[in-house]
Amino acid sequence: MIKIVKKRFYHVFGAGRHRYFQDDFNWETYTRDKYGPQQETLERELDLHLDDQARFDPETQSLQTGNLKIHPNFHVVYETIGRLNPTSVLEIGCGGGDHVRNLQHLYPSMNVHGCDRSTGQIQFLKDRNPSIADVVSQRDITMPLSKNWATADLVFSQAVLMHIKTAVSHLVALSNMFHLANDAVVLMENYGCHPFVDDIRSLHAEGQIPWDNVHFHQASYQGSPYCLVATREPCALPELQDYFALPSATKIRYKTEAAA
Repeated sequence: MIKIVKKRFYHVFGAGRHRYFQDDFNWETYTRDKYGPQQETLERELDLHLDDQARFDPETQSLQTGNLKIHPNFHVVYETIGRLNPTSVLEIGCGGGDHVRNLQHLYPSMNVHGCDRSTGQIQFLKDRNPSIADVVSQRDITMPLSKNWATADLVFSQAVLMHIKTAVSHLVALSNMFHLANDAVVLMENYGCHPFVDDIRSLHAEGQIPWDNVHFHQASYQGSPYCLVATREPCALPELQDYFALPSATKIRYKTEAAA
């Protein structure tokens, strides 16, 4: 009975509702227990550090990767950033720093920096990617917004907010991301973990997002909707037509129907 009640709390969604679940991980031990071993597994299958084979082609507006094996999530984030062409980029939950390092390699004229809440992750980054240590800060995006936090034209997360499930923590994180973003927020997440578009709309309606308007777009991978992009002004990316076309987003529909 308790499990059923907990599930029903989770299935009800909307920015005004609490989710009574713990985060997916203990962030203090995440590097040791999950992230470190995961990186070792990925490195046996994928190229996590880009080399000179990788380049963004401004004519085709596409990321060219040569013989490199790039995870689709990473590919679409890097390509989307190239298409939006911001002056500055901030990664939320930068972990070991591969994305910050790769974006610096792809777009040397951009000011790319990152943040992470975990001391273990920051130390892991310093060991793994020491060249970017000076552009990364320790910051908990689920805490109240600080005037000391640097802003950027584009703020993104890659598989971060999907793991934040304690009460309204992911909503605080979303609101903070929009406060820190001058022009665009890119979310490469499991879209079945939270109803991100509904949450953003609710936060905006409640005055928790400082933009006058939020425009929803999609970035594709191999012709299919794959990544959620929110912009302050309309942009050249296709408008988001159907949230449930994004990867795993149908889980939200199932959870909602099950809770009804």
